[in-house]
Amino acid sequence: MSIKVSLNKTTFPKIEYPKVVDTVFSQLITPTLEEVVDEITQDDFFDAYNTLFYEIPLTGEVDSHQYLIKRSTEYLGISQNTDEVDLLLEEINQLRLENLELKQIVDELTQ
Repeated sequence: MSIKVSLNKTTFPKIEYPKVVDTVFSQLITPTLEEVVDEITQDDFFDAYNTLFYEIPLTGEVDSHQYLIKRSTEYLGISQNTDEVDLLLEEINQLRLENLELKQIVDELTQ
């Protein structure tokens, strides 16, 4: 028993071939990060940040409010001292000066 099979061959001119046949083989390579993740705008970032604000851990080496503060202050080039800490340091310096003056008065009175 023999079956007759007819084969048809379709050919394309060289210029039309890439338009008809995918020659990139994109199925065989893994997509890059840019292809997987849509571009996030600044507005999208802050919308997500405000939504997730209370879910973000307070402290931690990464992925925390503490990390965000540290990274942002490093980027801005500012000290992490708050205004309250600065005021306390100023008060300490003033108290040290007063202490020194009082020690000098005590030394003068005891001589």
